[in-house]
Amino acid sequence: MTSFQKYRLGFTLVELIVVILIVGILSISIAPRFFGVSSYENRQATDELLSALRFSQQMAMNRGGGIHLILTANNFTVQLFDGTDLRSPDGRIPYSKMFPNSITATPDTIRYNALGQPVNTTNVPLTANTTININGSPAITIEANTGYAH
Repeated sequence: MTSFQKYRLGFTLVELIVVILIVGILSISIAPRFFGVSSYENRQATDELLSALRFSQQMAMNRGGGIHLILTANNFTVQLFDGTDLRSPDGRIPYSKMFPNSITATPDTIRYNALGQPVNTTNVPLTANTTININGSPAITIEANTGYAH
């Protein structure tokens, strides 16, 4: 093997820089198509709603019932049955959250009794699971017997 052939086994610095530039340009132009902002907004809205449902259930069990979560197409609010706003876990009153403009949810009111079970307007436990849909995200299911939201 001659000394000239020994140096031809790798890539030159120019070749490596050109490849890195091409990969960088492709990643800038293609990556946003795979990771759009709307998927993050959908996931965030779903997580916030799940958190609020679980908080509502815990508050109902701590207070002896009488807590509900009012869900509209673009926001939710946690209140007592009499309409009194509750304090959020981070201390804000009312515990209410607006969804981003691209997010819509199935309007519903979820009421909890002292056992943390979802109930109807006459405080009778529900016999079927409740499903809440947020566009672009998996549905949230609230178990009828336990009130567990997932």
